[in-house]
Amino acid sequence: MPQPVTPLSADLAKKYRQQRRGALTLYGVALLLLLSIFVWVLYEQYRQEIQALETRNAARADVVTEWAKGVFAQSGQALLSIAELVQVQGIPPQDAPSSIQQVLRNRTRSVDWIDDIGIIDANGIVQASALRANLVGLDLSGSAFFKAFRDQDDRTKMVTPLYSASDDEQYYLYQARRLTRDNGEFGGIAVARISPLVFERALKRLGLSSGESIALVDSELKLIARLPPLEEPITAGWQVESPETRMMLERGADTWSLRLTSPLDQRERLFQMQWIEELPLLVVVGEDVQLQLANWRQRAGILAGVMLLIALLGAWGVRHYLNRLRFEHRLHQSEAELRISATAFQTHLGMLIADANGHVLKVNNTFTRITGYSEDELVGKSTRILNSGRHDAAFYRKLWQRVQVAGSWEGEIWSRRKNGDVFPEWLTISAVYDPQGALTHYVATMSDISESKAAEQEIHQLAFYDPLTGLANRRLFMDRMEAALKDVNRHARWGALLFIDIDNFKQINDTLGHYVGDQLLQHLARLMGQTLRETDTLARLGSDEFAVLIEGMSQSREHTAELAENIAQKLQDLIRLPVMIRGESLNVTASIGITVVNDHASSVDDYLQQADMALFQAKSSGRCALSFFDPTMQAELLARVRLENELSQALANEEWRLHYQPQIDQEGRCIGVEGLLRWQHPERGLVMPGEFIPLLESTELINPVGDWVLEAACQQLAQWAHQPGFAELSVAVNVSPLQFRQVDFVNKVESILQRTGAPSHRLKLEVTESLFVEERDDAREKMRQLKQQGVRFSLDDYGTGYSSLAYLAHLPLDQLKIDQSFVQQVIDSKANAAIVESTIALAQSLSLEIVAEGVESDAQQAWLSAHGCQTYQGFLFGQPMPLDVLEAWLRHESLAFQGVGERRFE
Repeated sequence: MPQPVTPLSADLAKKYRQQRRGALTLYGVALLLLLSIFVWVLYEQYRQEIQALETRNAARADVVTEWAKGVFAQSGQALLSIAELVQVQGIPPQDAPSSIQQVLRNRTRSVDWIDDIGIIDANGIVQASALRANLVGLDLSGSAFFKAFRDQDDRTKMVTPLYSASDDEQYYLYQARRLTRDNGEFGGIAVARISPLVFERALKRLGLSSGESIALVDSELKLIARLPPLEEPITAGWQVESPETRMMLERGADTWSLRLTSPLDQRERLFQMQWIEELPLLVVVGEDVQLQLANWRQRAGILAGVMLLIALLGAWGVRHYLNRLRFEHRLHQSEAELRISATAFQTHLGMLIADANGHVLKVNNTFTRITGYSEDELVGKSTRILNSGRHDAAFYRKLWQRVQVAGSWEGEIWSRRKNGDVFPEWLTISAVYDPQGALTHYVATMSDISESKAAEQEIHQLAFYDPLTGLANRRLFMDRMEAALKDVNRHARWGALLFIDIDNFKQINDTLGHYVGDQLLQHLARLMGQTLRETDTLARLGSDEFAVLIEGMSQSREHTAELAENIAQKLQDLIRLPVMIRGESLNVTASIGITVVNDHASSVDDYLQQADMALFQAKSSGRCALSFFDPTMQAELLARVRLENELSQALANEEWRLHYQPQIDQEGRCIGVEGLLRWQHPERGLVMPGEFIPLLESTELINPVGDWVLEAACQQLAQWAHQPGFAELSVAVNVSPLQFRQVDFVNKVESILQRTGAPSHRLKLEVTESLFVEERDDAREKMRQLKQQGVRFSLDDYGTGYSSLAYLAHLPLDQLKIDQSFVQQVIDSKANAAIVESTIALAQSLSLEIVAEGVESDAQQAWLSAHGCQTYQGFLFGQPMPLDVLEAWLRHESLAFQGVGERRFE
């Protein structure tokens, strides 16, 4: 078995790694430092060698430069003397040789490097030549150097680059001097021709060291002379291709050093180049770099060898040191392992050592503590004494086969303590073999996992079961539903899903406390669990909601529904039985929704929704009822959901409209209108309030929509305030109790009035009696605050709800509206007539205006007028209409009233 890693062995290993890393780091740093010194020494020697080469080349270039200046200085003196002679004697004509030609010959012989001397007159015609009479009469007026002397007064002397002579196709340098007449005018030039051979012979006299080269080139980089000489065709006049040199010339440099491959002999050289002042000549002195650095390379090789030898010696020393460290580490480790082996047996794991026949040889203290057996009680006995009896022979046979094949087995197993208790343990068995491969021992380690198994069971219970009742929770119930849907398709047997809700359970919690409620739920869970089959799934989904899944009931839908109904009724009868809790006798009932699980095409969520809708139907029918899922009910619910979604978008899509119904006084004049909300649906057209107002209130969309109605009504009041025919009209709008109970309702109304500029005394808020059932004081305070701003209040649908003279007398109302259900029966029903008559009398006693709604006939209007009601609203006078229709109707009514006294618009 591998030994466990202990702090001691870990410390030894850590110390060994630190010492080994320190030795290698020290060797690496020393080697790097030594290498840096060697590189620095070699670099300094290299730099000194190159610097010496540059100094030597510069000195040689200076010598050649001075020599070249001396050559052209002597030839210049010869030309000066000829110029002075010509100035005295003048230029002789071509057909009259004179002593001047003899002078030219003498000057040519006196200066070795002058090949020929001639005189050119002011027109560019050769008048005399020392050695070549055939040149006399030659016209050179078009040459560049002649033009330079003729056109530039400040030019007195000049040396040209190499030019090819037409007579012998050789290259020459030309040195010229300006001839001036007595009056200072241009008189011609004296010219000396100089052969490049002069320079080549002079360079040979300088002498060269090995690898050195000296060359002269003109300003156009044509070769004049070079030492050592090159083989054909590289001779005088050869065009040297060197972009680096040409770039330096273009920059105007006088002297520079370049390291490059020679374009003449292709050898790498370090060149010193020097421009000769006032002469079109460039001196180039070069040294063969490889040849000159031979000694440096030799020294570098020797130093590299020394460096390698030192590195090898250092590596050998480090290796020797590491081997010694490794030996010491292994020695310490062996000692530590012996100590570990002595203490490892006493670990937090129970350990047992048995011989090859399975008889116990030794156990540790932890094993004794877990099993209760001492070492004396176990030594020599078979390990079978620990068998729990929960595993059969096949289990143990597979276990020992695994040990023999793989050398070990590990897993969860049940074992038995000395006192007979059975407990779970995690057991590892390893076989031990000698070097020859023979089995000698078995080593087993074990740990008691009773606590972890209990924790695992508790986690499972919390994850899948309700902690109060012990029933399946929603998660487990959903899993069972998924499995049930697969079985429906596989076995073609239908099932049923029941949702059970305890009626009025909230009242039990509120009146008797949550403890009693919890006891009741536990009691009901036990009763239902005892009644249902073990294969049925009973779950608690929420506070007082239970669900039952019954599988494999029948192959017929009708039979399945019949069985499900019988089970549901039986459960209802059980729940209805009285139960005593804390001395209280409780009687509760339950509403149950049922849906048949008949195919796998519908999802779990679909069936849950169906059962929930059936439960809703059961509770709506008076509680303590059963209801099966009806597809028609689902269609209605889906339509409701769709309508809710469309309602939530209506405001953003600007689909709300205000229609106005006129309110008429006794004389037939329109004194105000009621703003009534309409929904202009993009597909269904105009939708009436009866379809959407309940949905707005149930989803609390009534608040933003009510704010929009107030805003639209106030904007209309503000517009009418500036129109003479409409300025006296009031606008009444209905305010929902939900909207009125908003904390910031008063602030909203005040903000709308201020923002729109509407006259507040023309705004009438219609409220219903249900507003005052709860929080009456809050409602009265809000009304009082708005009354101070001029807003008026009307009590709508009076008599249909919670009518009380007590609150009516204390509310700051301005108007009562008689509901149309009473108005429409005042002729035919004495009871309704009495109610309306009493309401009118009540309003008059409280100094309240009164408006009758739903007036549809002349008889109704006449009766109301006779009993003191002077304001009417109904189809007799006008239906709710859009703004443009209303304004047209008002103009027509105004004209009719003024002309013929009509009071109705048919």
